[in-house]
Parts: sequence; structure tokens; C-alpha cells
Amino acid sequence: MKHILIIDDENFIRENLERILRQDSYIVFTAKDGNTGIDIINKENIDIVLLDLNLPDINGIEVLKRIKSIAPDVLVIIITGYATVDSAVEALKLGAYDYIKKPFKADAIKLIVKLALEAQSLKREVHVLRKLGRKEEFIVAESESMKSALKQALEVAKYKDTNVLITGESGTGKEVIARLIHENSSRNLYPFVDINCASLPENLLESELFGYEKGAFTDAKTSKNGLLQEAEGGTIFLDEIGEMPLSLQSKILRVIETRQIRKIGSIKNISIDVRIISATNRDLKKAVEEKRFREDLYYRLNVFPIHLKPLRERKEDIIPLAKYFLERFSKLFNRKFKDIDEDVQSIFLKCKWYGNVRELRNVIERICIMHDGEILDVNHLPSDLIESCDDLESVEGVRSLADEVSAFEKKIILDALNKTGGNILRAAKLLNIPRGTLRHKIDKYKIK
Repeated sequence: MKHILIIDDENFIRENLERILRQDSYIVFTAKDGNTGIDIINKENIDIVLLDLNLPDINGIEVLKRIKSIAPDVLVIIITGYATVDSAVEALKLGAYDYIKKPFKADAIKLIVKLALEAQSLKREVHVLRKLGRKEEFIVAESESMKSALKQALEVAKYKDTNVLITGESGTGKEVIARLIHENSSRNLYPFVDINCASLPENLLESELFGYEKGAFTDAKTSKNGLLQEAEGGTIFLDEIGEMPLSLQSKILRVIETRQIRKIGSIKNISIDVRIISATNRDLKKAVEEKRFREDLYYRLNVFPIHLKPLRERKEDIIPLAKYFLERFSKLFNRKFKDIDEDVQSIFLKCKWYGNVRELRNVIERICIMHDGEILDVNHLPSDLIESCDDLESVEGVRSLADEVSAFEKKIILDALNKTGGNILRAAKLLNIPRGTLRHKIDKYKIK
């Protein structure tokens, strides 16, 4: 449902416009002066403003500037008399969408509002398509568990109001699945807003989610919309929801139940239309039992659960993911890598991958930064990765190759130290590695 604000000091104009627009089922707000209109912009999710230039308190041009600074995506249509058409043209230069001359006809009002909303929708669609064009993530689903998770995600995407809880270890791709749901839903022309609930202290997390009014606290110099309001029409992704403080959990529960928020320092509620997708690497059922997470909120969030298994439990996905990342980073860093040899594939399948997909991605990126060649082989692997893998003796030749890599690295370090007379800082510069890294390797290889 679209929200339209009318700012005009003439009662007859306001009432007439409100009547015309309500016929097309728009939600209409009215204001008789500029300051009241700006307050409404701060509190409601307005799509279009019909703005009179002659207001009793603030010049309409100034109101337009303030609207654009507060909410750049709001379209402003100027209402003007014949004598102020020049001012309307000036307003167009400042970002107004169009203008209507008084007196106006109902059909003309309906048409210009319809065209404005279509333009706004097209602009949002272009924004989404550009974002998808830059999309970096890729979902591999060779394993049955990942195929099942993708099927669930695409199914729930059809139902735009259903809350989703995605669980799994860090690095398994929870945010990727959340974005997939958003992009395949009817909300995909509106924002996908994400926030990590573990990254901010309680007071900052609340102000980021709900926003605040001017003067609500010492540093609140102006009013600010929260992320729940910024996500209007779209999706808000609450990552690491299990880390959210209990006091804030009750407020999120109220948002789910009422579909309303209240800014810090305000006494008015604001209606919102968002889907909530949350994610956690914690066992929320256990947290509920231990009274660290609200049971009622858990069941509100867990309407549609999706669980992502760790990478070590879906080995079918490891090699396809590794090859995808190799192709991606080879292009990015202008390398020649085309494939991964069988020994390295065997090593990858035996690694624990406690960092999951994120760790695999980082390993391939690091290799592409440091090395080049057509085939990624054991000599390209970081020594710490080889040391973390299980049962590598069963991979023919791998243990001896790993030992040779370590011996070669030790020899290079010794050569650098000899050339610099044992000066660690100069040796690190010669090897083009951080001094701390060199110290670590000196200790590792017991170099005196």
C-alpha cells in the first residue's frame, strides 16, 4: 500500500486531494505547514509528497530541500498557482518529480501520481538489477542437504510475510540464503537491510534498529530513521539474533506482533511492512531453556526454519566450491589457474574446514594472491592448511611434499636473515611479509 503526504495550507485543497487519492486506495497523510509535513516524513514511510510552495511557516523550496536530505527516494510533486510556475521549474531543478497547476482536475492528479509511482518502482527495479549484476556469491548445491535448503528457501520466498530462522555454523552461508529468499520474493524491489546483532552494544543496537528523535539523547542532533523503517517493503536480516539482549528481544517481539515501531524518544507508533529473516550459530532451544532467549520470540522467529550443515558434513560441495572460487579469483588477480589437481582435491576433502565456506574461499583467495600456474597443486597450499587436515598419509606423496614445502620456506628465511645480518625487520621487508609473520615462522622452524 502506497503512502502519500499532502502539504498545503488550504483546507479545501487538502480535503479534495485526500478524497481523490483515497479513491485509489492510497494511504493519505495531510499537513497544513512545512514543519508538520517534515515531522510526518520522519515518522512514516512516505512514497510521494504533494507539496504547495506557498506555506505559512517555511518556503516550499526549503521544504523540498529538507525532504530530499531526509528521504532522497521520496518523490515530490509541486502544487502551484500560475504566478509561481517559475518557482515550480526551480523546484524541478532541485529534484522535484513534476508539478501540478491550480486549479487541477481529479483525473490529472490520479495520472501524475500513477506515473510517479511507476517511475519510482522502475528506479528501484534498476537498482536491484544492478546489484544482482554485481553479485559475488554463488550457491553450490551438490549435496542433498544443500539442495534441500535451497528448495526450502525458494519455497518460502513465495510467501512475503513468513518469518524465517536460518541456523548453522559461522561461514556456512546464512546471509547468502537470506538474500536468495529476498531476491526471489515479491519484496525484491525494496531494500534488503542486514545488521549483525553481536556487533553493537545494546544501546547502539536499539537506536540502529528503531531510530531516534532529535534530542532523545545527548548526541541526537537530528532525528534518524532506524533500519526497520529503512527496510520498508523489503526484508530485514537479523544476523546472530541469539546475541540480542533480553530487553531488546521484547521490543522485537512487539514489532512482530503489531507491525509497528516506536523511535527512541518518541510517543508515536509507526506502521511498517517488512519480512524478518533471522540467523544464528547458537542453539536457540538451549538458550530458551537457560532463560537467555525469550521462548515467545523464538517461536515467532522460527515459523519457517532452514538449517545449513557445516561444509565438512557436505563434502560433495567442497570441490565445486573450490573450483568456483579458483575461477573467480583467477580472473580477479589475473592468474592462469584452470583446475585443481587430484592430490589437492583429496586434501580439501580431508580438511576439517571449521570456518566452512568462508575459510575455503579465503584459502583460494590467498593462493591466487601468492601464486600462479595452470594447475593448483600441493606446492601452492598454505602450510597451516596442510597441518590442520586429517589422515593425509593416505594421500600418496602429500606428507613428503608438505615437508619439502616447509624445508624450502625455512631455507628462504635463513637466506634472508643471513643477507640482512640477522635483522628481522629488514629480512621481513626483503621477503615482503609482515615482521610479526616472520617472527612466528622463526619460532615455528626453531631458527636461532
